[in-house]
Amino acid sequence: MGKHTAHGYLVEDVYKEAEKFTKVFGFKPARIDETFAGFPMEGKVEFFLWQWKHLEDNLGKDVMEKVKYRDQQAIRCDTPEEVDEAYEQLKAEGMEFISEPKDYEWNARCVYFLDASGHMWEIYCWTGAVPLGDLDPAKEKNGL
Repeated sequence: MGKHTAHGYLVEDVYKEAEKFTKVFGFKPARIDETFAGFPMEGKVEFFLWQWKHLEDNLGKDVMEKVKYRDQQAIRCDTPEEVDEAYEQLKAEGMEFISEPKDYEWNARCVYFLDASGHMWEIYCWTGAVPLGDLDPAKEKNGL
């Protein structure tokens, strides 16, 4: 299975929260749009902000109602097949998933589950050349 590579918060307003994060910690997002902001940290780890409504729109409001905490852990795989294999392995071990593996519009194949405490986890791999929302100077907002 892949490695834990990201931790983030599920927020209402990505730009507002990204501005606060940048002001407090001095880190600027490497990519940002209204639904997602990614902040590279030490090594290959990333901190992110993800719009709650975007997840509701893509996973379903009923699914997101099961999420107890507004944070998420992410495990990155190298290929879509690895995502599917991790899903099958964990499912066979009794993990209850809140989604099936699926290709999403943000250039990723993802599957989601909740841990015993209600924290949301994602197993994913990028399926496009680059993740959507990579920071384009023409799209910068609020100096981010």
